[in-house]
Amino acid sequence: MLLNPLITLITDFGTQDGYVGAMKGYLLQACPSVRLVDISHEIEPQNIQQAAWCLVRSAPLFPPDTIHIIVVDPSVGSSRPPILLKTLTQWFIAPDNGIFSELVKRYPPELIYQLHRKTAWWQAHQSFDGLALFSPAAACLANGIPLDKLGIKTHAITALAGSKPQHAPHQLIGKIILFDRFGNALTNISADDLVNLPTKARQVSCQNYLFPLCSHYAEGQDSGLLALINSDGMLELSVYCQSAQQQCNLQVGNSVIVQF
Repeated sequence: MLLNPLITLITDFGTQDGYVGAMKGYLLQACPSVRLVDISHEIEPQNIQQAAWCLVRSAPLFPPDTIHIIVVDPSVGSSRPPILLKTLTQWFIAPDNGIFSELVKRYPPELIYQLHRKTAWWQAHQSFDGLALFSPAAACLANGIPLDKLGIKTHAITALAGSKPQHAPHQLIGKIILFDRFGNALTNISADDLVNLPTKARQVSCQNYLFPLCSHYAEGQDSGLLALINSDGMLELSVYCQSAQQQCNLQVGNSVIVQF
């Protein structure tokens, strides 16, 4: 049994409907000494990519033995397996739908278990596995139930379909993969991609807009548009104090071209 277990929650449930409250109520009854931390309940509905980035930004900063429950699950009720994964000396419980894609790129798993759909403590549900399966699995883990009673070892998990930037003459061509709540566009172009260019990057373009490369947001005050390497180590397109998504009518999948 973990001493004063810490369990975090990432969902796309919001807070108005009581779904998060139901999960918390269950966890507090099943494991009275638990500490609960809300990382986010504002993931866009069914946005697995956004959940994957939310997880990889936050999890590395938590202490050992933290248990993370991530429930963004468009295929709830289907045959998609539930997963228990250990890395960073922490535990992660989520549907196997690509949520772990960014995490395992950076932190290779130490253990992966496919959770049973039915045990003495839970049974999978057609619409609310957050309460019916993932919360009980986290409580069992915190309470010291042996792993072999929770699931079976596996070695493979689902990864989101990814793509790397493509090289063309004097260009690096990437794309927008998601937006944050400020309307900043996160791309699939990393700081390393820019460092490895044969010559220094001169400008970034997307949808006929030019985004000057800047070192911080305030550098973009004059032009309004700017591109920078964000805290994820990825190239981001922004509009100073406004939404690049709205101001430039950007969409996920738009090409982003770095000229060098």
